[in-house]
Amino acid sequence: LLTACYLSALTTGATTYAFSFYSSALKSSLRLSQNQLDTLSSATFCAGVLSWMPGMCVDLWGARRAMVIGGTANSVHLTLYWFLATGRWRLDQEALILALSALGVVIFMGCAMITGSVFKVIVESCGAGSKG
Repeated sequence: LLTACYLSALTTGATTYAFSFYSSALKSSLRLSQNQLDTLSSATFCAGVLSWMPGMCVDLWGARRAMVIGGTANSVHLTLYWFLATGRWRLDQEALILALSALGVVIFMGCAMITGSVFKVIVESCGAGSKG
């Protein structure tokens, strides 16, 4: 169970913390200015002020259901992000930045729901005073 939680948690970091790995490709393929690229990066991290919401969902629905909802939602949102980032769906620059920023926020929230579920399982699986 804890191994599955660990592997689930690994899926959440790349979309948020690895932005610098793919940002130059995103900038060149979509012809973004540096300010537009900075907006995309900042919007994702602004979602951090809303990170209490996924925690409430985990407490309300339980870890298993929240992990499924967060993972499924992220699959849909990451697919939409891919369609926009690869130019398969074309939008004007302002709408593109708005759409990618909004997707960045909801992807962050989905990742927070998965991570919150993982920590809830770990806390519930380990006894009081345990370091495991």
